[in-house]
Amino acid sequence: MKRTLLAVLVLALGATGLAQALGTRERPITMLFVPSVQVAVIQEVGPKIAEALSKMTGLVIRPVIASDYAAMIEAMIAAKGDTFGIPATDQYVRITAANPGVHCRLAAVRNGYTYYFASIYAPREKNYTLKDLDGKVWLFASRRSASGYVIPSGFFKVNGIAPIEKEAGSHTKAMIALLEGQGDFCTGYGSPPLPPAGYDGPRWDLMAGDDPEKWLWDKERNDLVPEGERGECRDVRWAIATEVKVYGDIWDLVRKIAVVATVGPIPNDCVAFSAGFPKDLEDRIVTAIIQHIATPEGKALWSRPGFYEWDSAMLVDDSYYDNYRAWVGLPVPQR
Repeated sequence: MKRTLLAVLVLALGATGLAQALGTRERPITMLFVPSVQVAVIQEVGPKIAEALSKMTGLVIRPVIASDYAAMIEAMIAAKGDTFGIPATDQYVRITAANPGVHCRLAAVRNGYTYYFASIYAPREKNYTLKDLDGKVWLFASRRSASGYVIPSGFFKVNGIAPIEKEAGSHTKAMIALLEGQGDFCTGYGSPPLPPAGYDGPRWDLMAGDDPEKWLWDKERNDLVPEGERGECRDVRWAIATEVKVYGDIWDLVRKIAVVATVGPIPNDCVAFSAGFPKDLEDRIVTAIIQHIATPEGKALWSRPGFYEWDSAMLVDDSYYDNYRAWVGLPVPQR
């Protein structure tokens, strides 16, 4: 009887030891990154963020860049309480549909906006309208990308547009392929244009009918908005101009590539934890992320073009994505 009791205690202590071992060199925490923008930049920045979070939390965090959107989804679904990551919006809702234990804790804030859009980009010289896109070659990041494919696909169906689909791998790759003539138009994330310095009027609002290129392109003059009145472009064109550079500066790209239409809004991407992740460790990581982005060094990493361009993070729960679930026809969880 005593031996049996001792064995039970040893097993219990062993199990406790294993649980406490998460975040050690023997059992590191995995931080997953999705290759949604510039893969080389994500490969450079991701490990630096993981290292900073490790120092701040005292936990060993191992960065892993998923090979593609599908791999990110599969990894988050299958993870056994030892993984967190930064899934894109459509990825997150599909992960949670398959494994409701996965849950978000933070969402991105970019330039004060908690949402983003799907934009349709085309060579400005083509002067395309929506109807012109029917039968044209459509470049996009992945069929699992909310702004690259899911939202535009539904938008095209509603408008009777049937393009020829061509997957490129990331938002920037899709636009680079467009610039190189491999397709007729591309889709990708659309970020609200920023107003010129000193502007104190209302913020840009698509739902109020604001032009997607307000403060950037003067349609009447068919030219850039004059300097002094010009704002800032922060969409896919900015990521390419800042990181790739061989296609010119941002205003060269705005001259070359136009926004045909913008659809949304879409809730921003998030930080999500796998099912069974210890709550106390979650809290340490969440606190560290918020604090890291608030530092000059951290913000330089999180907001870097070609990475995810987070300016800050806000606390959210799973209900943040319910409207998007309804939009794409996925069940809204009963809580």
